[in-house]
Amino acid sequence: MNDLAGDGTSTAIILARAMIKSGLLAVAFGANPIALKKGMEKTVKELVKFLKKRSIPVEGRDHIKAVATISAGNDEYVGNLIAEAIEKIGYDGVITIESSSSSETSVVIEEGMK
Repeated sequence: MNDLAGDGTSTAIILARAMIKSGLLAVAFGANPIALKKGMEKTVKELVKFLKKRSIPVEGRDHIKAVATISAGNDEYVGNLIAEAIEKIGYDGVITIESSSSSETSVVIEEGMK
C-alpha cells in the first residue's frame, strides 16, 4: 500500500541519511566540503524536478485517507480523522496535531485566525 499512497517521508529520510553519511565520508577522505555541498544542492534540485514529474496529485477523500493512514503509521482511524479534517477545512487549511490528556482522539475545527 505504501508504494501506491505514500507521502515520501520515509524515502526522504533514507536519502538524506545516505547523503550525509556519504558526504562525511568523502570529506574525511579529502573532498572539498564546499564543492561537495554545491554538488549535493545541484543533485537535490534535479531530483525535485524528477519527482515533481512523477508525482500524482492527491484527489478525493479515499486517496487523502490512504496517504494520511500511511503517514500516521498505518493507523486507519487517524487517517480517517485527517481525511475528515481536510474535507472540512479544504486543501489550504492548517492542521495541527497535539497531544491531549484525554484518551480520546478527535478533530476540532477552529474558525478564523489564531
